[in-house]
Amino acid sequence: MTARRLRVVVCGTTFGQFYLAALAALPDEFEIAGVLARGGERSVACARRFGVPLFTDPDALPGDIDLACVVVRSGVMGGAGTDLALRLLKRRIHVLQEQPVHHDDLAACLREARRQGVRYRLGDLYVRLPAVRQFVGAARRLLARRPALYLDAACSVQVAFPLVHLLGEALGGALRPWSMDQLQGTQGPFGLLSGTVGGVPATLRVQNEVDPDDPDNHIHLLHRITLGTAAGSLTLSDPHGPVLWSPRLHIPDAVKDGFDFDGPGTAHLDEPTTTVLGPAEPPCYRDALSRDWPAAIGADLLALRAATFGAPDAERPEQYHLTLARLWQDVTTRLGYPLLRPGQSHKPLPATELKIPTLDDLVRSAADAAEPQAHHVTADRTAAFVHALDEAVLASMLLTFQQRGLLLPDSPGSLPTTADELLTAVAPAHHTLVRRWLTVLTDRGRLTRDGDHYTGRITTDRLSTTQAWDEAAALWKDGLGGAAFVDYLRRNAERLPALLSGEQQAALLLFPEGRTELADAVYRETVTARYLNTAVATAVRLLAESATDRPLRVLEVGAGTGATTEAVVAEVRSGRVDYLFTDVSRFFLGPARDRFKALPWLRHGLYDIDRPPAEQGHSPGSFDVVIAAGVLNNARDADATVRSLAELLTPGGWLLVTEPTREHLEILTSQAFMMTTAHDARLASGTTFLSRTQWLDVLTGAGLREIRTLPPENHPLAPLGQRLFAARTAQE
Repeated sequence: MTARRLRVVVCGTTFGQFYLAALAALPDEFEIAGVLARGGERSVACARRFGVPLFTDPDALPGDIDLACVVVRSGVMGGAGTDLALRLLKRRIHVLQEQPVHHDDLAACLREARRQGVRYRLGDLYVRLPAVRQFVGAARRLLARRPALYLDAACSVQVAFPLVHLLGEALGGALRPWSMDQLQGTQGPFGLLSGTVGGVPATLRVQNEVDPDDPDNHIHLLHRITLGTAAGSLTLSDPHGPVLWSPRLHIPDAVKDGFDFDGPGTAHLDEPTTTVLGPAEPPCYRDALSRDWPAAIGADLLALRAATFGAPDAERPEQYHLTLARLWQDVTTRLGYPLLRPGQSHKPLPATELKIPTLDDLVRSAADAAEPQAHHVTADRTAAFVHALDEAVLASMLLTFQQRGLLLPDSPGSLPTTADELLTAVAPAHHTLVRRWLTVLTDRGRLTRDGDHYTGRITTDRLSTTQAWDEAAALWKDGLGGAAFVDYLRRNAERLPALLSGEQQAALLLFPEGRTELADAVYRETVTARYLNTAVATAVRLLAESATDRPLRVLEVGAGTGATTEAVVAEVRSGRVDYLFTDVSRFFLGPARDRFKALPWLRHGLYDIDRPPAEQGHSPGSFDVVIAAGVLNNARDADATVRSLAELLTPGGWLLVTEPTREHLEILTSQAFMMTTAHDARLASGTTFLSRTQWLDVLTGAGLREIRTLPPENHPLAPLGQRLFAARTAQE
């Protein structure tokens, strides 16, 4: 026979699909000639998927079949696999049969193969998986340097044969002598055997349970093996890895006698307590099943192909596999018949739900969850909108005074305007705000200043101001948010004379007739609101999932219209939180009670961020998470407020703050009319909002050392100047 492609038929279409995938990946060596199965829907679909004929009778197979992969349960497992293998061997077809196979059946197939002059092998993908090869190689290097002191192994009964094979490979084929006895009185799903394998003391734990309706599933583990020596232990945690080396702990005399970690005999203390050999990150099951298993089966197929063409060293020692079968039968006989557990179900549990999240974990997951809210946004678009909005606001500020004949450009007969002249028609409560306007207009090139006198550099009019607002609105509504937000800002700008005089209350523009619909839209529908609220909600969900002994205790201050609350509630539907919704005003508590009345774990109360928590009935360390969404910019003293909020947190507690981090000119003509006068860094700098750097200073000044922000500085949303600050208190 020349080295041509082998024509192969695969018998069985459950696990046989993995064999078909392996063959399809080796088109230069193998040709899939067909599928042999019972003819059910799965078999028909499988043959169609690979574009090959479906056979239902072995006698109907073509006469040019070279190799058959028998992936049908063998006789010892209650199937017809062994009988089928013998029939195919008698037709002088090479056979690769999936394990396990009874010793006597294996011997019969080997004899028949010799009579017919063909090859017969057992297939076992597990020993060819990358992590297993890493373990076997490390085990043999270890045993060349230190003798084995013990073996501790565990598996499920469905994969007990591969476990025996793995042990044989690790021990260099030295399985004899062995002895196994069952330990009585064990509890739980694992049967316990104790004895020796290859003369090495061994303990073997086997999950001896099977769901008769789904025997391939509901196993607690595949294989776990620890090979112990005087130098340390080598562990295969799973056939897919990782492989771990754990040096044996030895405390030298220098440490025992003098607590000297640099003295004689301490060099070995530099070794890690555990080292991962090979890739540290095992594959996901999707990759293991779709990539690694077919590749391992392919290696088996290639080895058999090499043997059929007489390649040197391609033969397998038959006696070794007969020994494997004997040991496997001894193990399963000692264990007894598996306990039947029908009707089991699979309920996945992601690892993220078990891991206590670090700050980086939390922020990374929050960013991933929030990103779809901004996937359509570009930095150019947001920067263009910010510029257009600033132009519209500056025009409205200037127009407000120029309509009164003030702040006009220098011309014959005109006089500069003093700040006092500007303030004559301004309510005293807004004098500081107007002085801020003058600074902004000067900084942005709309005014020139000479001492306390201001002169306009340009003339604006209502038409050009209207056009500026139209441009900003068009850019905003092109993917950044709904019309309500810009319309609200525009109404404020149009009402600036009345706002400045006190004739118009700013609160009534945000809450017309006491209704909250507009505020809801402003705080929910903007792209930044959606991004930040999603990030906060995701963070709280992850923290709630990691809480074990009690529900996560959450305090939200300045909850207002409940925009952030609503996002959090949607994420933590399980109720694994004790959530306290608070605001300084009762105005928001009534609507919140109605909106969240179906949630018994969400409570309501008053909280003033400018007062000490103790005066309001809250003791230090009483919350795991504090949320402050867009409220701290209204604190009288942000430093004092953040310190008080940090004191409310447990060790390792989390503060989640969303805030503007640049000067938003549109706020100077709208919500600034409702804001508290600051007595912190904003007063000294004459700004309305703290910068990102200033917020970091505030947070670190409150004793918070672990701090992260979203979105990052290079994000398309960054020009909009809104950030989430996630900070964590020190852990005990």
